Amino acid sequence: ELSAVEKHIKVIRKTLHDRSTEKRDAASERAKEYESQISQEVDDEREVRKRKKKFVRENSQVNVVNCLFNPKSFTQTVENVFHFSFLVKDGKAGINTRRAEDAEEYGGDPGPVIRPTDNLNMPAPKQAIVSLNMKDWRDMCQAYNVEESDVPHRVDGKVAKKVKKERKSN
Repeated sequence: ELSAVEKHIKVIRKTLHDRSTEKRDAASERAKEYESQISQEVDDEREVRKRKKKFVRENSQVNVVNCLFNPKSFTQTVENVFHFSFLVKDGKAGINTRRAEDAEEYGGDPGPVIRPTDNLNMPAPKQAIVSLNMKDWRDMCQAYNVEESDVPHRVDGKVAKKVKKERKSN
């Protein structure tokens, strides 16, 4: 049987996979429009395919703050980031920074993004120490407009059931 930590790592991995798949599917739909746009600028067919592939890859990445930061709990945010680090260590996920130039070219916001990986043909993972205090956590949740984490909130050690909010009809 899996420990509580292993179960949570599994939840984070599934959440990341699901969000990345949603984003990749949406990017694939928009890729034809992007391809026709760059075909007007670039004559080389290989370059067009290469840029289209990068467009889908860039738009399949998940914003780390929206995925792992829990606006209801600093402690759970720290746990999410810590448990995510095990996925990186095992080569099952990656994290990088989307450059402003890539964000402008391919869409999305610049900043930290994460993605699932299959750890095949991947270089050895690199890890770094991240410092996060409550003030930075609050500021980042506010700056990225995080109202709810992609990783479910936990109550008493169990995933809380999401309550559907009724939409106000105008």
